[in-house]
Amino acid sequence: MGEIVRPFSPDSSLDGVDVALMGVPEDRGIRANGGREGARLGPRFIRKAFYRLTPGFRPPLSDLSIVDVGDIRTEGKTLEEVHEGTRSVVAAVASKGVIPIVLGGGHDLTYPGLHGFVDGLGLGEGELGVINVDSHLDVRDMSHGLTSGTPFFRILEELPGKPLKGRNFAEFGIQELHNSPWYYQWLRDAGASIFTLKSLQGRPMETFLQALQAAGEGTRAVAVSVDIDAARSTDAPGASASNPNGLSAQDLEKVAYLAGRTERVRFFDIMETSPPLDVDGRTSALAAAVLFWFLKGLCERR
Repeated sequence: MGEIVRPFSPDSSLDGVDVALMGVPEDRGIRANGGREGARLGPRFIRKAFYRLTPGFRPPLSDLSIVDVGDIRTEGKTLEEVHEGTRSVVAAVASKGVIPIVLGGGHDLTYPGLHGFVDGLGLGEGELGVINVDSHLDVRDMSHGLTSGTPFFRILEELPGKPLKGRNFAEFGIQELHNSPWYYQWLRDAGASIFTLKSLQGRPMETFLQALQAAGEGTRAVAVSVDIDAARSTDAPGASASNPNGLSAQDLEKVAYLAGRTERVRFFDIMETSPPLDVDGRTSALAAAVLFWFLKGLCERR
């Protein structure tokens, strides 16, 4: 894959490009949430693992035109400035009809990613669907400032023009013992769909199709965000907030594949891979596999 993905320079054109990768090496939002730092190194290590992979078989990923626009600048920037830089680049990519894939970084970065996605596509009220694949709801309000626990509250409440309605928001893989009942009820009152890990009952693929249906009902575009801590810690020990229970690596890869196969999914991100916490590089390898299977599904849309 390292020979297939093309580096992108400011004077290059996005004409004919299918996918643009970008990294955001930033984890101050995790620190502000009381989490373990290290996800700022996620983009580098995910790329390293991904570029060692082959393009696969029938159809191969070489059928796609993929560029890597590099990392959003973070050095010397405030967290708010990093968010604005992320929004701007995603908007520029999405406006050209190219699918943005963002590698983080703290989960707070999904907010500027989706802000840029909405801007780039010009999405209006109720035209965005979102699925969060995560063990946490991440809908804390802003009373304690900007943190990795706030992105989906902000997407529901702060995105200009209200592109996301509660009925088109799905939480997938949520672990009941790690989430406040207050936030759970807030989401239920908003009309969101919440698929807990327990409720999957050995049927994660069938249930994810339900999440895709909820997110796609009446919308123009769907975004899928993957927090790597949705996977169990044996498969993803290098997550910012790892848990012994969770989706298997195989199930998470299948979720990514189904997202890639779904025509309306036009944005994808992978967040909270923390290489300093990893064991034998297995979490970065899983994140790279998740990226591979999303792209594999995208190949099969044709």
